[in-house]
Amino acid sequence: MRTIELEPNQIITLNDYPVHSDSVLSAYFTKCKAGKNIPFVPVIAKDLVRKYFDDNLLEELERFERQNPSAEYFMLDGSHRTTALTLSGRRILAITYGKTEDIIEARKLVSTGQILESETLDDSLEENCKVLNNHFKEKPYFMTVEQKTEKMVKEGILPKGMTGYYRSLK
Repeated sequence: MRTIELEPNQIITLNDYPVHSDSVLSAYFTKCKAGKNIPFVPVIAKDLVRKYFDDNLLEELERFERQNPSAEYFMLDGSHRTTALTLSGRRILAITYGKTEDIIEARKLVSTGQILESETLDDSLEENCKVLNNHFKEKPYFMTVEQKTEKMVKEGILPKGMTGYYRSLK
């Protein structure tokens, strides 16, 4: 397990568009603007995940990769956090899982608030990869965190004040 800083174009987000809770997004956005730390976002390297995709999903991923060569990681959890960080112009602090032992080690960080409790911590690396496969089989398209955020800005579906702040950073 290691921690890294990522740009929003390096992370393939989950297909939960738009984010589910404006209040959670607003709370994270406020913390991000204030420079406060928020919990790490768990990610798995794309090359580990792709081994669990069927041929059709691999074809979609390859098409996506040609347009998004910087996207190196799949996010397991953290749509609100990554969106808030992107909207506030901050890099995304992530924790990478490369083996099941990394997930076991990450569980210890829950008590410190560095990692949020989630189902991903109950599964092995292989099980998390299979969960991602099933997730993307239901909605077979890919977006980076940056693309998802841009789409929410463009469609005007963000809570008040976020869009203006984000645009002022550009």
